[in-house]
Amino acid sequence: MSKLMIADLSAAQELDRREMSAVRGGNLGLWPVYYPTPSVKVDTTNFTASQLIGQSNDIVNETGNDVAFASDIHSTVNPVQKAKNTINF
Repeated sequence: MSKLMIADLSAAQELDRREMSAVRGGNLGLWPVYYPTPSVKVDTTNFTASQLIGQSNDIVNETGNDVAFASDIHSTVNPVQKAKNTINF
């Protein structure tokens, strides 16, 4: 590596971008310098999922209770309760 000594500049002289780029040994400001970095691929499928479905259903059918001397009393109860847990990843 060679060294460059600039001794002929006055203390008040300023260098523009192009001149400073040349002094630093840069690329004259035309193209940005590219430093390649290693490519890292992260492929993880480890995860934890907690799921909880709590349901409660209390059905009381009291049709015809405390009825004396009655006939043809009908009652139909069809409770439906559904739950679904899905994890898509």
